[in-house]
Amino acid sequence: MNLHQSEGLAGVMTGAGYDLVDRLESADVVLFNGCMVRQKAEEKVYGRIGAVVEEKRKRRVTLGVGGCLGQVRGESLLSRFPAIDFVFGSGGHRSVPDLVERVRVGSDRVVACGEPTTIDELPHVRSNPVSAMVTITEGCSNYCSYCIVPYARGPMRSRDPASIVREVEDAIRSGALEVLLLGQNVNAYGTDRPELGRFALLLARVAETGIPRVRFTTSHPRDMTDDVLDAIGSTANLCNHLHLPAQSGSDRILAGMNRGYTAARYLGIVDAARERIGGVNVTTDLIVGYPGETDADFEATMRLIEDVRFGSIFVAKYSPRPLTRSGRLEDDIPEPVKSERLERVLDRQRRIALEENERFVGQDVEVLFESAARHGGFVGRADDHRTVVARGGRIGELANVRVEAAAAAGLSGSVPVHQGIEGRR
Repeated sequence: MNLHQSEGLAGVMTGAGYDLVDRLESADVVLFNGCMVRQKAEEKVYGRIGAVVEEKRKRRVTLGVGGCLGQVRGESLLSRFPAIDFVFGSGGHRSVPDLVERVRVGSDRVVACGEPTTIDELPHVRSNPVSAMVTITEGCSNYCSYCIVPYARGPMRSRDPASIVREVEDAIRSGALEVLLLGQNVNAYGTDRPELGRFALLLARVAETGIPRVRFTTSHPRDMTDDVLDAIGSTANLCNHLHLPAQSGSDRILAGMNRGYTAARYLGIVDAARERIGGVNVTTDLIVGYPGETDADFEATMRLIEDVRFGSIFVAKYSPRPLTRSGRLEDDIPEPVKSERLERVLDRQRRIALEENERFVGQDVEVLFESAARHGGFVGRADDHRTVVARGGRIGELANVRVEAAAAAGLSGSVPVHQGIEGRR
């Protein structure tokens, strides 16, 4: 979401006459679109501001900090970092060029963080010519106890489907072979505006554009419905990948997180997905060390990992976030315990991922190549979102790859015969 929003910021700035540059030393304006979902992400922005401070000592550079970080921290950023010229929020990005000019011609520092209540329709400078990101919802109304999104991005808003389809069609004309539909909670699409139709209907409309691949992220288990699973299972260009954040395998912790489901309900969704979608790859997010998480709670998460056999996992140590309900709880799990639990999850997942990936050795998988590999060949994604490194192929091509080896991180092989579908550019 932040990467795509940064593409929108780039589109707004280039539309106002600015050029993107590759090096800080060449920049007149530096913008940070900061994330707040974890403390580590926030600290990364603060660390990188230091490099801009050094550059500002040599010459004039205008520094703006925004996104979710600006929305939540607001004026306090100006107090903490005298080098920041203006702070902007998680919406209203069309005003950023005006903010730049305002601080460049005047001496005032500015905070512009209006409440996020709409979805910006922005021009985008896409960072990936092969796979295009398209926002379908902004914000979230679930208020999970640990999550800052409702406070940083506002309540969930669904975008008009005609606008979404137009953007997908524009991406196709630009050569994209894949679209990634984005939202903090995509499968709740339309619940705020019933006249738009629900998520399964939107998936059908996007699939009808004929783009070879359609993906989406992120889904909330609470809002997963059978019609979405049926749509994926019955529509060739809806990818057989489901990112379904579990966060914990403990019913007690899930209740404390306000997730709205139990571990049994989660497993039921996974079973239903595997019944309806051939070869579906289920991936997830997990949090370890949530306040009050006991050894028994953690072991329940480890059982969930074994029961589901995820293709991959994003796992993070709990960190309290401002404004959230859990942020008022004592962060009572010692850091060494959090670290040990994190490593146990990663170790278990690496073993499972290797075993699951080894099943593909000797098979052909269709891969969309997106970039050059570091040590030769190209990197792409299989339909089920597994990473594949292959000899042969070209960027912007769909090709069959014969899998020759597997690792926990993905698959590797070669294109037997050059038979890809080139991107239409």
